[in-house]
Amino acid sequence: MKRYQAVFSALFLAGLFSLSALNLYRERDALQKKIQDIERPKAASEYKKYTKQLDGILSQTLVGGHRWNELYGTVYRALGKNEENSFKYVRDEDSVLYSGNFYNNSNLSAPGIAGRMRRLQDSLKDKGTKLVVIMYPTKFREDWSRGYYGIPYNNLNAYGDEVLRYLRRYDVDYVDVRDVFRDADMKAKDIFYHTDHHWTVPSAFYATGKIIDHLNQKFEANLDPDGYYRDLNNYTIETYSHIYMGSQGRDAGLIYSRRLDDYSFLYPKFATNYHYYSRYKGGKEANKDGPIDRTLIDRKYLDYADPYDREMNNSYLQGVVRFDQIDNKLNPNGPTALFIRDSYSSPVATFLSPMFSRIELLWSLHFSPTGDGSIQKMLEKKHFDYVFVALALDNFTNEGTPFYTDDPKAAENGDADVAAQGQDPAAH
Repeated sequence: MKRYQAVFSALFLAGLFSLSALNLYRERDALQKKIQDIERPKAASEYKKYTKQLDGILSQTLVGGHRWNELYGTVYRALGKNEENSFKYVRDEDSVLYSGNFYNNSNLSAPGIAGRMRRLQDSLKDKGTKLVVIMYPTKFREDWSRGYYGIPYNNLNAYGDEVLRYLRRYDVDYVDVRDVFRDADMKAKDIFYHTDHHWTVPSAFYATGKIIDHLNQKFEANLDPDGYYRDLNNYTIETYSHIYMGSQGRDAGLIYSRRLDDYSFLYPKFATNYHYYSRYKGGKEANKDGPIDRTLIDRKYLDYADPYDREMNNSYLQGVVRFDQIDNKLNPNGPTALFIRDSYSSPVATFLSPMFSRIELLWSLHFSPTGDGSIQKMLEKKHFDYVFVALALDNFTNEGTPFYTDDPKAAENGDADVAAQGQDPAAH
């Protein structure tokens, strides 16, 4: 190596290490707090998720960390690529971003997941509790996405269809929200944010109305009989243009994403009064009292100047926490419900809340399948009129449905290990 090359390399490395040290020093308190908030891995299988969370914290917290995303995305846009970062994110003809996926998880079992739902339904029957499985859509679907040929979009719809087929076979009630949007002839750009995998608040409001229709038709629930709570004219719509960059956009960069999303708050014009309790995974608790727009909705992210920090999707029920409970002070005699859920349910539960006296919500990914703190044990002690297993299609997995994992019939046949994993014994 020539001397000037060695000198340049030494200076470059010295500058790189100096900048890294400066970043770590300046952001040490923020880094320490964020790292403490994520759960430490307890098994080898959890280390991949843990390191991914650490990488996200470092890239978002360190000085100018996200600027590297912009540089990377700029190169891919200049090349006219419809994929970014080795197909981590892909886009369609409407510039809507999606996750890329060359293959689906072969360990997923539609019969196993549906079997858990049936065992949950059977356990609730004696209490008179009605179970409804709500399948929220994954972002990509041929009915509403204008995808490019040959791009590997994350498409789990065939698996979702299989889960619903087994739910019908096992006589478990469900709402397929994908059909709600297909029947309305809505497109991906109308349902989802361009830069995030979540659906928009207006989409969630529309879907909530269809869920109410289903409950009334299937169970004669008599919810909102005059359609008052489903009438958009009874809500304030507060829209902020070009303000939100979702998780996919933050990862790919604004230049590659090409736009910021609009964000709309929907909240009632009519009177509401709630007590809202939330508990985080680390044990931290919070309580709020008042109307919807001061208890179940939080506008704090509007004050964030950097779009990389503006987590607008956390505005309803904080996005998702381990456990939260909504008590309706104006409807104490209404029905009760439990959501076994992910973040898609936050606006849905908010819009359902005027019709219910109490809604409790459990983030399914934060619960173990067995033990004193499991969902099963909790359901043995409490009573609800309705239990909703309400998950995005991506979360119809073993981790997303941590209840009634043991199939007694499979155990009798010597397949207990397979049943515990939620897999189809007939396949082994």
